[in-house]
Amino acid sequence: MDTLVLRQKLRGKTGCLSCRDRRKKCDERTPICRRCSMSGRVCEWPNSKQLVDRRYSSHPESRHGKASSPGLVCIRSENTARERITLDLEVVISRYFIEKYYGFLLLPNCHHAFHDGWIRDIQNLMVTDQSLRYSVLANAASHIHNMDTNPGMQSVALQYYSKSIRRLTNVLNQASDPYLTTCNGFLMSIMLLYLHGCMGKGTYLDIPPHLHAAMRVLTLRFFEIPTTMLQPFDCLALESVLYQIFLTSTVLWTDAAPLAEFDLRFWLKAEQLLERSILFPGKSTSVNSPVLGVSVSLFRLAIQTRQAFQTPGVLTGSGLDQIRTEIQDWEINLLRRQFPDPSQANRAFEQQEVYYDATTSLYVLIVSLLLEQIDQGLEVDITSQIQQRRLPTPVSRQAWQIQKAISILRILENDDTWTSCYIGNWPVYTLGFFLDSSEDINLIRNEMERRWTCTKFMQITRFRNDLEAIWKQRDLLESTSNHTALQRPQADGNEM
Repeated sequence: MDTLVLRQKLRGKTGCLSCRDRRKKCDERTPICRRCSMSGRVCEWPNSKQLVDRRYSSHPESRHGKASSPGLVCIRSENTARERITLDLEVVISRYFIEKYYGFLLLPNCHHAFHDGWIRDIQNLMVTDQSLRYSVLANAASHIHNMDTNPGMQSVALQYYSKSIRRLTNVLNQASDPYLTTCNGFLMSIMLLYLHGCMGKGTYLDIPPHLHAAMRVLTLRFFEIPTTMLQPFDCLALESVLYQIFLTSTVLWTDAAPLAEFDLRFWLKAEQLLERSILFPGKSTSVNSPVLGVSVSLFRLAIQTRQAFQTPGVLTGSGLDQIRTEIQDWEINLLRRQFPDPSQANRAFEQQEVYYDATTSLYVLIVSLLLEQIDQGLEVDITSQIQQRRLPTPVSRQAWQIQKAISILRILENDDTWTSCYIGNWPVYTLGFFLDSSEDINLIRNEMERRWTCTKFMQITRFRNDLEAIWKQRDLLESTSNHTALQRPQADGNEM
């Protein structure tokens, strides 16, 4: 009886759990096998612990235990075992992408047509699209490395990344423009590759070519032919590309140049198209916005204000006046509103709406502060003389913008959902340059630390390291200045 039970458990040692439970032959395609895809079932795979147990455990009474010599089995099965281990590893990493990593890529309140639709498309397309498959694996493996500090997984991630690029190159060499305008798998691959550069490790400088490729695809798809009503993935892709344009245009405050030049013409076309294409009328911005969560115009104003701040003369007087006019309405609305406490919200949706309001407010406050320092002629920060970059200077704690910003961060302090929301990364980082008191600086320092702990995205590390370097320089220069003042000879009281 025991032998019968054992043999039943050992039948169907490979394949997804759904097929094995139903005693069906599984074709072992990942992440969704054909049977589960056709039947609409959830395609579940063994986790890493189950895979190790299944692969390496043995039964002492197995009739196969004495059938072959170890050397012969090793020689015959070496290639098969390597393929088996590779496939098993890909299954585990694919599941990690779906169950853990994907949740970080879109905003929490977006409509399920965005959230559920994109992951469903990824799962279906990556079965046949090798470039998409490897870009998925690269992102997930890189994040596993950051979460577990597993050095081997970083090497695996870069191998997947390289494989995805090679497949994309092959497609580009053969594809026509009509193909690029209709193939979502191709565009998804590019998007995931620049996300790897942004959030993963080792490919940050690769972002511009991926971003330009995505912009080219969107231009062919939406701006060179008459466009029909956008589909959910179309909006998602447009917002994703705009967010990467924002990040590559603003980069770090101490960087000598942007990672990519800001293409205002493309931005305005995309901004206008999104404004005309509200997929769910009557719903909030958070429902209709899967990636940005904040008005597209605010991101543009932040880019243009930063450019005017660090490169005087890049905008004409009328250009700055236009920015002031646009931001003024936001400022008035912000001054009139009382920022809500998310803990008082009745539903999760209402609680998460607070995060969008917080991010919008922080962007408005930062643009407002930058414009003030531009208008004041901006006394050059002493650290700028070292960095050869114009940096925001600390302002008084009594400034209304600082008081508003600090009160918002105090309300959201220790809120993990807020800290895992990526759209707050840049405004929190930038706010740190305007602060002077140790109490406020520690608030930002703790916020950035919690954001790293929650997400383990390398973008946080870059922001945090940049801030810490500037704070350290300011402390050092202040200490040197104070020491010099103490050492300066005092005038003799008897001298006239």
